[in-house]
Amino acid sequence: MTRLGRQLLQAAALAAIVTGMGVGGAMLLNVATAQHATVEVPIFEVDPLWPKPLPNEGLLGMAIGVSVDAQDNVWMVHRSSQTLHNNEKGAELNPPIAACCRGAAPVLAFNQDGDTIRAWGGPGEGFEWPESMHGVFVDHKGNVWLGGNGAKDAQILKFSQDGKFVLQSGHQGKSLRGHSYQLTTGTSDSRGMVRREPF
Repeated sequence: MTRLGRQLLQAAALAAIVTGMGVGGAMLLNVATAQHATVEVPIFEVDPLWPKPLPNEGLLGMAIGVSVDAQDNVWMVHRSSQTLHNNEKGAELNPPIAACCRGAAPVLAFNQDGDTIRAWGGPGEGFEWPESMHGVFVDHKGNVWLGGNGAKDAQILKFSQDGKFVLQSGHQGKSLRGHSYQLTTGTSDSRGMVRREPF
């Protein structure tokens, strides 16, 4: 083959490669554009009738924690009467100033339709209720974990979904500042805590 023949062959091969890359790139662009066109951004809308009215003319205070359990029930904690104005909680004042209303239980659960399926919480025997409720988490076994953020809150509480007290970790007013602790079920101190190195 002559030198001119080799150069023509190389030029033809290069032209075929460039053409193939251009056609392939265009095909990929078409596929990406088609895929992009089918992706829709979700649209969220407020449902003013969710949740349905609370039992016993209960009112929500400042909502400060939400969790969703394995059955897609929505759990929430709120600060109830602590954050309601007296004219909103007239039925619970002493003496009452109105026939209606009162703060709802601090722990509430709603099904997808907005029905109240659980309502419980507040100080009780055997545990130290947070002075300022601040969080809720429902674990994979259905246990409800609660915490607070008050000046003395240094405890985490565990309850069944029906509000039966199960466990308290830590104690009110006994902060473990400067150290990280992890809840455990293995060998640990009397509070169920294992000490980790400071942050």
